[in-house]
Amino acid sequence: MTSRSGSVEVKPGGPQCPQVPDEGTRTLDVRVTGSVATVIFNRPDERNGVTTHMVTQMHEELSALSTEDTISVVVLTGAGTTFCPGADLADAAARTASPPSSLPEIAAYQSSTLLHEMPQVTVAAINGGCAGAGLAWAAACDLRIAAADARFTTAFLDVGLPGELGAPWTLSRALGGARARDLCFLPTKFDAAEALRVGFVSRVFPSATFREDAGALTAALGAHDVGTLRTMKQNFLDAERLPLDRYVEVEARRQLDSFVGDARAATLERFALQRDRLSRQNNESNRGQE
Repeated sequence: MTSRSGSVEVKPGGPQCPQVPDEGTRTLDVRVTGSVATVIFNRPDERNGVTTHMVTQMHEELSALSTEDTISVVVLTGAGTTFCPGADLADAAARTASPPSSLPEIAAYQSSTLLHEMPQVTVAAINGGCAGAGLAWAAACDLRIAAADARFTTAFLDVGLPGELGAPWTLSRALGGARARDLCFLPTKFDAAEALRVGFVSRVFPSATFREDAGALTAALGAHDVGTLRTMKQNFLDAERLPLDRYVEVEARRQLDSFVGDARAATLERFALQRDRLSRQNNESNRGQE
């Protein structure tokens, strides 16, 4: 396993004049194990609250990962007991008193676009509180899984903001327009069971074993052929923007490409491996019934 960044050191500010965190500090930690990269909100002492510097760093890290051909899965999770509760209000107050030049560039907010469109399958492993920008980043991922004690809310209106990081777009597609509007215009807290019921998350694991369960799920996902997984991701992206007849044509071409040229041998090998796995499973099942 490799790590591209270290732990975060945040400078405290006084009650009358909070300081802006040093632009050289790391608010994210990136770890790579095989074909799986994990981006960790790494401000546990501040419950992983989002700073403007974190917004910039998120875009930089995701941009770099999106070009890595050997990575097929990108996981977003939080250090400590919280996923990401949204803005660090102390940092936001400091930025309010600072020149506009201290704010992120608009391009940095395209991190949500990267989570949605990068070639890798993106997974939000929500290990605790998830609100505001944290919820928006989670909504942009392909998959969302949660610990049983995770809690959710949009929170934007509560702090006088209209929303950011594409939340209305991603929430509308994940939950439908009416539900997305309800969450944003009438922000209330909801738990992991409700998130599962409405479809915001697809799996909920016990909090005590969440790290292990999430790791097993993402490792299994990353064990699939990198090219196949990335092609499936592209299929979903094309399905969002193409009419059905055009989409089926594109999808069919990709499917048939698996059986010609250099790809043919690899496809046939995977077929043989799957056939052998199913045969072993059937034999073990039959022995268990004897």
